[in-house]
Amino acid sequence: MHKTLKGLARNAVLVAALAATVSACGFHLRGSGGNYTLPFRSMYIGLPESSPLAIDLKRNIRVNGNTVVVNSAPAADAVVEVITDPEKTRSKSILSLNSAGRVSEYLLSYNIVFRVTNGAGVELLAPTQITLTRPITFNETQLLAKEQEEAQLYRDMQADLVQQMMRRMAAIKPSAPAPAPTNTISPLTVQGDVSPGSVATPATPAAPSETTTVPGTVPVVPQRQE
Repeated sequence: MHKTLKGLARNAVLVAALAATVSACGFHLRGSGGNYTLPFRSMYIGLPESSPLAIDLKRNIRVNGNTVVVNSAPAADAVVEVITDPEKTRSKSILSLNSAGRVSEYLLSYNIVFRVTNGAGVELLAPTQITLTRPITFNETQLLAKEQEEAQLYRDMQADLVQQMMRRMAAIKPSAPAPAPTNTISPLTVQGDVSPGSVATPATPAAPSETTTVPGTVPVVPQRQE
């Protein structure tokens, strides 16, 4: 029994040491700890520089180590266009009332609609909506504490939102550029009749028919068919 416990303790120490070594090397599983491998060399975030969401999103993109955040959309491999800014649309609604008819619980909402395009404007990710909600109890005798709790819940939702955005962007498979348009010339089948999209070419005149006369015979004149 003593040997078994000693062996288990030794294994636990080895596992802990291995985990510490792996963490020290900076190794993370895909998606663990907020790290995602993005399929872009550079990205542009369509949000104000001072936006808390933009700051958090850019920090997560840089953590990946392979993607650079640029300040110009045309110079980026991918552009994040925010259609609905959660900082401007977040809401707080009544969730429940107490027996006296007073608010006892609120529901906080954090919503974003975004899409991803390349530098040429080609859509790589269709408009995507992410909505997060958190309930929060209310106590009018603890207003300051509840305000701090509400601010913390919004920060938590922002962090969760960024992770969900990163996960969706990491799943994008950039498509190959569309081939250059070409002009197709359809063959002409009927003289003087041009099919749509084709280019008419001058018809080659038919060679004149010749009549051969043999001495002592009557010339044969070709008859015109009606």
